[in-house]
Amino acid sequence: ASRWGWGLFILILPSAPAWSSFSHTPLSWTSPHDPCYHPDGRPRHCLSEFINAAYGVPVDASHSLRVHDTDGNVTTLTDLHNPNNLTCWMAHAGHDTGDWVLTLPLGRRFEITYISLQFCNQEEPPDPISLSILKSMDYGRSWRPMQHYSSDCVVHFQQPAQTIAQTRHQETDALCSDPRPFQKQKGGAVLAFSALDGRPSSPDFDYSPTLQDWVTATDIRIVFHQISKNLKAGSFERPKEAPRNDGAAISDLQVGGRCKCNGHASRCRRDDTGRAVCVCEHHTAGPDCDVCADFYVDRPWHRATPTHPNPCVACECNGHSNKCRFSMEVFLQSGRKSGGVCQKCRHNTAGRHCQYCQNGYTRDHSKALSHRKACQPCQCHPVGAVGRWCNQTSGQCLCRDGVTGLRCNRCAPGYKQGKSPLRPCIRKSAKKDVERLHRQQHCGPPSETIELTAVCVCLVVLKVQVKGMERSGPWWQFSISVQVVFRTRSPSRVRRGPQSLWVPNRDLACGCPALHVGRTFLLIGAEDGERGWGPEESRLVADRSTLALQWREHWSPKLRSSTRVSAAKRVLVHV
Repeated sequence: ASRWGWGLFILILPSAPAWSSFSHTPLSWTSPHDPCYHPDGRPRHCLSEFINAAYGVPVDASHSLRVHDTDGNVTTLTDLHNPNNLTCWMAHAGHDTGDWVLTLPLGRRFEITYISLQFCNQEEPPDPISLSILKSMDYGRSWRPMQHYSSDCVVHFQQPAQTIAQTRHQETDALCSDPRPFQKQKGGAVLAFSALDGRPSSPDFDYSPTLQDWVTATDIRIVFHQISKNLKAGSFERPKEAPRNDGAAISDLQVGGRCKCNGHASRCRRDDTGRAVCVCEHHTAGPDCDVCADFYVDRPWHRATPTHPNPCVACECNGHSNKCRFSMEVFLQSGRKSGGVCQKCRHNTAGRHCQYCQNGYTRDHSKALSHRKACQPCQCHPVGAVGRWCNQTSGQCLCRDGVTGLRCNRCAPGYKQGKSPLRPCIRKSAKKDVERLHRQQHCGPPSETIELTAVCVCLVVLKVQVKGMERSGPWWQFSISVQVVFRTRSPSRVRRGPQSLWVPNRDLACGCPALHVGRTFLLIGAEDGERGWGPEESRLVADRSTLALQWREHWSPKLRSSTRVSAAKRVLVHV
């Protein structure tokens, strides 16, 4: 994994690499091309800059047994390292043999390449050497060991000394080894830990989620176990004399790594709150580029690899929505190709991709599907059509019996125009059943005598009380209470109780029928087959062919008996 720089070159990095600029200003990339994209615009795997994540970060030094013996905000370990002018941290002396713990908060998730510790002298620390390197992935809430160092691993850590994990199952276990011989640099001996050395899967790091988690850390902790009780007091200045060879005099701590951006960013920067975040590309989002940006959720998020950049893909909404969600069920049904479901489709569209027209609208094929006027109103005729819906592809409305045309606006062959909105077209040879209901076809006073022969023929006969009325476009809507159903062909359509009665405005204007709020009426009218009653299905309609007589109690027994006699029997009701 030379691309990551796992190896000895880490020891010759400058003490304050590009991370120094990160502490004050955003990092910059000097490549003439965006490293996250090919010159032709195709996305590609990219890495954030390699930095010393520890530079300038205060270290907390504490003792495991002496609660008050701590040194907070130690900066001598992470400042600019000058081998000609060392600033050293040395453990304070005590009468016990507890552990000294150095804790370094990185402030965000990093993928760690190495951790190096430089001592304040060229000589190796004396026996016994015993220290551990730990990491946290959750900002210090839990800790996991990454490496132990000891001259006697069996005694100090109850495990054998080894530098290479024997199996892939062991490659995320903390190993133990003797750190000697130490590497030498100007200013002192160096102990360097490489996060992937000795790990069998390291050549396949970009394809190994296990190793990617292994090198991820938000905090680093170094524990010096059982420091000798004979140590002298520590110093935070450059010592006047050479520091003792005691194993706890440290001049520099470095953590080499990259912001964890999952292959979707080449830069890290500080946001408005001072938090380090990746400058995400490939339509990803989040502090680690670990989620897809809004609207780019047609496929599940994946980490980028050198062979598959795995950019997030926009939902296909045909330009009618800018909001969508991901559905795993839809994604699996599509053969793992697309799982985006558009939301809040505009321009009268509907469907998963906003590819259909809403009810009441039809497709205008002269315009592209992405055009904001691709769906036009159905324009069904209010009398000739049943409801206002039409076929979304052809625009054909659902016509009443005897009515034809795309908009249901003319009578079919063999039919002629009728006078009832319930039956706008009637057969040319059919009898005028509706005209037999009463003597008056247009506005005018009702006759003095009403023949109820028609009651037995085909009518709906109701006793209703009018509760209220309200204008609704070309209709008036009356709130009525059906008290008695004397006759109906469709009991399921007309029942006792609250109902809405619809009357065309043009008929009501001339008093046909004459309805008044607060009064009770006898309604006699024709039923329009099985199609429905009015402006929409399952509504009652009264027009000038409907009789509305103010109720009189002596009608009740005659009306009830009239429904049980032959159609030829004539019952006279005197108004």
